[in-house]
Amino acid sequence: MQKKSILSLSTAIAVLSMGIATGSQAQAVSCGDVITTPTTLDSDLVCTIADEFSVAIAIEGPSGSLSMGDYSLTCSTNEFGTGIILLESGARLSGGSVIGCGDAVTVGGDGNHFVTGVTITDFGDDAVYVESDFNVVSNMTITGDGWDSDEGIDIQGNNNLVNNNLVENAGDEGIEVAGDYNTVTFNEVYFSGNDGIEIDGIFANITNNISAFNGSSGIEIDSDNGTISLNNVTDNEEGGIDLDQGDSNSIVNNNVVDNGTYGIFISDDEPTNNTISGNFSEGQTYDLFDAVDFDCTGSNTWQNNTFTTSDPSCLD
Repeated sequence: MQKKSILSLSTAIAVLSMGIATGSQAQAVSCGDVITTPTTLDSDLVCTIADEFSVAIAIEGPSGSLSMGDYSLTCSTNEFGTGIILLESGARLSGGSVIGCGDAVTVGGDGNHFVTGVTITDFGDDAVYVESDFNVVSNMTITGDGWDSDEGIDIQGNNNLVNNNLVENAGDEGIEVAGDYNTVTFNEVYFSGNDGIEIDGIFANITNNISAFNGSSGIEIDSDNGTISLNNVTDNEEGGIDLDQGDSNSIVNNNVVDNGTYGIFISDDEPTNNTISGNFSEGQTYDLFDAVDFDCTGSNTWQNNTFTTSDPSCLD
């Protein structure tokens, strides 16, 4: 996915409605506020999104936080714009619902933000767009509109933790890991239009996730030095774990069952020096598959996997 342009703090403030939330936690929140103190939402909001630069609410760290409780923010369109953006460093967002926005939540600024427990529905672009570094995104419930939406969680920054989230029905990838050194763990990803989890950044740690019923692969690997371990990858349309590109990845101890044609597979000669070991892969046409290493003498190591079918037959 093409990287987006995230507004600077000064630009974001300029395109908002200039309402500044500066009071105590009991203060009401209005569309266009820039929240700089601990604040609680006390009613549902419906905010007009006029163009691609529109932002319904901004939260500015390090002191700004918004607790949405059981209330919701609804955007007037999900064709463009942003529901909530986190700016500067150390802002916090929790609870509530964000409905019908382009990018529902953008995690920008200098990072170190914390986003948790938000329900996001009817997003037109990304439910959560993580542009900065060292953020935590956890306990989110994300439901897309199929092909009318994009990624569930799009991680462009580095060193982020994305854990314990439920992502369903995203139009493209459920979780896309484009930045480096990111950890994606204990998430559940279902019914994405393409891959459940796609890894494009180096040194990704993808562990203990469920990726099932997605339109392409459960997990696609397109980068180097990743750890893909202890994931439950089942019932995906094309295959389970697709080692598409990348060097020196460790694909170990995953459960890969009842996917389409392939369980764990390599389709061309680009992946090198990868280790595929200790996985349980059964229920596919080819539980293990390598399209180019006909005699198992290549640089990728297949060992101690449990499987029924393989091509070539020398894979272990």
